[in-house]
Amino acid sequence: MMPADDRKMFAPMRRGDVVSPEAKLIAILSTHEAGRTAAALAEELAYAGLVVGTKLPVTRRIAELLTSLEQDGRVERIPDGRYRTTHRQR
Repeated sequence: MMPADDRKMFAPMRRGDVVSPEAKLIAILSTHEAGRTAAALAEELAYAGLVVGTKLPVTRRIAELLTSLEQDGRVERIPDGRYRTTHRQR
């Protein structure tokens, strides 16, 4: 179940199926071979109309989600701070 804050922050802006925040991050990261930082992902999600809120809380929540995805083995953090999908996700 999606936490209440995530339902607001990652609310669907368009009609269609509801996509989890984690799935949105994986989908975007899979298009960036070199990886992305939490701040860059926040900007990209905002530009695409996939998140609602100010930059700092959205970036903070994305960083938390990336940490969770890293613990699950779905993304990896590279030494310069960027995240990318693991090889099995590609």
